[in-house]
Amino acid sequence: MKRLIKIVLASLVMFSVQSCFNDQPGVINQVSVKEAAKMMEWNQVKIIDVRSKLQFTNKHIKDAINIEVENEDFNNSLDQLDKKEPLLVYCNKGRQSIRCAQILRDKGFTLVYDMQGGISKWEKSGREVIINN
Repeated sequence: MKRLIKIVLASLVMFSVQSCFNDQPGVINQVSVKEAAKMMEWNQVKIIDVRSKLQFTNKHIKDAINIEVENEDFNNSLDQLDKKEPLLVYCNKGRQSIRCAQILRDKGFTLVYDMQGGISKWEKSGREVIINN
């Protein structure tokens, strides 16, 4: 009986967390740093840092991959991704990531999340970043 209660409670928590994110296919879903952190915690998204390789190498969010929006190989890199996999994009402050999110949407990616404020806001919130000097 206790196990059943735990399963039901866990399901309710997952449902309530999931419903916080406006999962709208074909729409760029703007998410706060707090919402992005929850999505990452639950392993619900692939994290994409769209900044330059140098910026990414110096500092990035754990588990992020670098697909530089300004790189000539950008479209080829996107073609390697699953269009049905939820993607969370971020940059320094939000301008490059929104442009990338629009490109992803136009290419047919169904669940695209743009983290508002980028890594700057992520850091200001006290969340962990990987720093390489």
